[in-house]
Amino acid sequence: MTEKSGAGAAEQDLSLSDSEGTFLGLVLRAQPITAYQVAKVYDRSPVSNFNTSKGKIYPLMKRLVERGMLIKEQVAGDARGTEQLRCSDFGREAVRQWVLDMRESHVMLEDPLRTKVQSFDLLEPGERIEWILSAKESLTEQLDRLDAYQAGVDVPFKAFVHDNAVRSVQARIGWLDRMLATLLRETAAESGS
Repeated sequence: MTEKSGAGAAEQDLSLSDSEGTFLGLVLRAQPITAYQVAKVYDRSPVSNFNTSKGKIYPLMKRLVERGMLIKEQVAGDARGTEQLRCSDFGREAVRQWVLDMRESHVMLEDPLRTKVQSFDLLEPGERIEWILSAKESLTEQLDRLDAYQAGVDVPFKAFVHDNAVRSVQARIGWLDRMLATLLRETAAESGS
């Protein structure tokens, strides 16, 4: 397969979804890498929207090959026909453009915990408090998983990436602490009246 480059690549669509950019960026950093190895990286990730099923990885990989961003090559001397992946020059430029692209969804992230709190009126006061305590416990466990994961990976700018993940979890714990304190004050005020 020939790599897209030069004027032809400039005319091609370089846009990537976040899933495509994440996948292609991983291949670019680790190439050559097999699809199995990519799936293992996804499986080990403590980030829930990063780890994904093989049922999503293989169609994603196929699309990137069809777009000329990803190249599959036979592993030399492998009788099983194992293929390794590498990023084409066109794919590398697409990742570069994806990194430069700042979308609104990158700034205000989806947060299922925040969304669930909007329906807290359906819970009894004790259930709300238990929910908050359970969420805090899960987030605290996530901090430990992040530290263990960070110790076992070698990625560019690892310290910055880890710092962001840890501070994001800590901010969510702080938010839960403030919510818990408010709910406990409200519950005490209601029972005292």
